[in-house]
Amino acid sequence: MLSNLPVFSIFIPLIFAALTILFKNKVIIQKQLTLLATILVLIVSIIGIIKVNTYKVIVLEMGNWMAPFGIVLTLDGLNSIFIFTSTVVFLATLIFSFKTLDKDTENSFFYTGFLLIMVGINGAFTTGDIFNLFVFYEILLMASYLLLLVGIKKEQLKSSISYVFMNVFAGSLFVISVGYLYTIVGSLNMAHISQIIMQLEDKKAVFLVGAVMLFVFAMKGALFPLFTWMNRSYAAPPVAVSVIFAALLTKVGLYSIIRTYSLFYFDSPFIKNYLLYLGVISIIAGCIGAIYQKNLKQIVIFNIVISLGVMVTGTVTLNEYGIKGTMLYAVNDILLKAVLFLIVGLIIYICNVKNIQKCGLINKYPLLGWTFFITTLCLSGVPPLSGFYGKALIIRSLVADKQIFASVVVTLSGLVVFYSLIKIFLEIFYDNINKSLEYRPLPKVLLAPVVTLLVVAIAIGLSSNLIDSFLTQSADIILNPQAYIDLVLKRG
Repeated sequence: MLSNLPVFSIFIPLIFAALTILFKNKVIIQKQLTLLATILVLIVSIIGIIKVNTYKVIVLEMGNWMAPFGIVLTLDGLNSIFIFTSTVVFLATLIFSFKTLDKDTENSFFYTGFLLIMVGINGAFTTGDIFNLFVFYEILLMASYLLLLVGIKKEQLKSSISYVFMNVFAGSLFVISVGYLYTIVGSLNMAHISQIIMQLEDKKAVFLVGAVMLFVFAMKGALFPLFTWMNRSYAAPPVAVSVIFAALLTKVGLYSIIRTYSLFYFDSPFIKNYLLYLGVISIIAGCIGAIYQKNLKQIVIFNIVISLGVMVTGTVTLNEYGIKGTMLYAVNDILLKAVLFLIVGLIIYICNVKNIQKCGLINKYPLLGWTFFITTLCLSGVPPLSGFYGKALIIRSLVADKQIFASVVVTLSGLVVFYSLIKIFLEIFYDNINKSLEYRPLPKVLLAPVVTLLVVAIAIGLSSNLIDSFLTQSADIILNPQAYIDLVLKRG
């Protein structure tokens, strides 16, 4: 039973996705099935974290084919915490969608796409096979194409072109790089690949392939200059879809960078500098965009670019502070970026405005306004709120690695995040009511997922000391590839 844990987060949404197709004309049943599936995955993810805290790495050998000859799924500290956080966002977004999606969108296989994208994301997190990482990428991308076009409108169709083109190009590069890597090492199992690379005397070819592979992950993670496709693709679909895209899809790219860099390319100064420059430039580009943008969704999107840059710079140091900080920062960012997009969706729902202007919503909806303000403080890294401890660890890791310029950029990015979001608060919320606008009533149930996500993020941030041992153990597995190899290949 224990060894089967990694597959449950994939198998459950896959089965329920098939069931939603059987009930394609009964939306209510689709909603119930999707809600049940998401709750079950959340329960499994909590059990996974508990078990990983005891066993470090849980390995499932599919079809009882021993690694490295068969396909394996793994569960460790890094992916278990990603799966848990992602599922919390999935659940909150699903509840939000129940009240905000129109019938045309729901009848366009929204719930099927919702569950399939969960399959792809959880599969990408748990796979221990580099080729199956590509397979799960394709599953989540096919599901994302479906969600991008639900209740199709002209704006969605136009924005989908760049998104599809980018992913087709990235997918082609990825499978080519996997093919070249296989010709060099003769294996697709990540642990086995790492073991073989350690034994190679000349690693230049591996690192060249690695540069291409990490370029693909940077595209999917929306690092500079590869994020331009995101601006229109994430802003066009319904808010419930944008939340999934913004909070989760980019984190799959981040996870792939952490996993492959720590296993395959950890001793390459070239790869390290390559990722460091991408991270720092992404922070700077995201800051510039966030400062000058007036569109609500675009401001949040540029803040995504900033946060991804921060997490990549934390990863490249490959020390305990950086990995722990990146993990904690990623959890905080997944939850709070979902909160931001949900609040922006509610602003658009209430006022029907897309750009910053005076709305005075603090008088009508104080809970929504102060939720946004606290979220701003959290994302800015204001102590002792969530966001502070993770960023502080990342800065400490950069200083320890003598990356002073990068540490300064990461530190100053918090000020830019605060400025870009506080201007929304001051204009949209904290100003006089605009009598020219027509305000729609806000169902109180829509505030529940928003507030819940914020409370969870704050609770995780304030309990950083309590989960420090789990983060330390998780970081040790990432920083010690040989330990991961021994556990996955069941050696030693």
